[in-house]
Amino acid sequence: MKYAHINGTIVEHTQATLHISDLGLRRGYAVFEFFRILRGVPVFLEDHLERFENSARLLELEVPYSRDTLEGYILELIRMNHLEQGGIQMLLTGGYSEDAFTPSRPNLVIAPIAVNPPPPHLYEQGGKVILHQNLRELPEAKTTDYLVAVRLARRVRAEGATEVIYHDGQWVSEGGRSSLSVIKNGVLITAREGVLPGITRRHLLQVAKPLLPIEERTIALEELFTADEVLLTGATRQVMPITRIEDRPVGSGQVGPYARALMAAFQKHLEAYLNQRAIQRETSGSKGI
Repeated sequence: MKYAHINGTIVEHTQATLHISDLGLRRGYAVFEFFRILRGVPVFLEDHLERFENSARLLELEVPYSRDTLEGYILELIRMNHLEQGGIQMLLTGGYSEDAFTPSRPNLVIAPIAVNPPPPHLYEQGGKVILHQNLRELPEAKTTDYLVAVRLARRVRAEGATEVIYHDGQWVSEGGRSSLSVIKNGVLITAREGVLPGITRRHLLQVAKPLLPIEERTIALEELFTADEVLLTGATRQVMPITRIEDRPVGSGQVGPYARALMAAFQKHLEAYLNQRAIQRETSGSKGI
């Protein structure tokens, strides 16, 4: 990755820096957004930009550029880095602060990131998750507060899991880096409130509507244990079936029929999106825009 973007200026990736007084570093006061780049296309970019603005609003930070301007910066980075596959992270911090506490003008960083998708066997055989009691502060905002997820990453790997699922002892909410859905008696259940509004989850629900009933509500811990199928969604993992919760199998312990149908439907939906964006890009290029 050769180039990044800081506060409206393209810089060499190795020279991309912020001052040590930035509140994102000093207090973890920042929001971010991450999305995949596939075939040179920023996947579901319009949804990510909307969530980026909403996250900033919840932290009372002002995004210094319009959505159109941000999209222009992102497309410029994709072109300059010849980025066909990978990811981009947008970071909006609390800005430089003399007292290390009071926010000022936010700093905006847009940078490409290498992406290593999960191995294929997790989609063929299903993955494993572990559980951890934790409530994220301001869960509706995508903040940089990943303290628990990062701290537990070693345990996740050691136990052969792919993710940690948060709960409060009675209700489950979401994964450390993913949204959670369960299927019980042919109904897809996923939380709407008290969780980050997942972009991939939003698109999964679109493709799921013709296939099965949907309930957007809180999920009891016991419902997770007795679910017929469990799914995780996210920008990198897309739609992933889960067949084991710690030492408990999910349903039959195999990837279920709904998971297979939903994975196929999502891939078809994603393919249509990529093709549409590619056509739009070619049309814009032919007009000299």
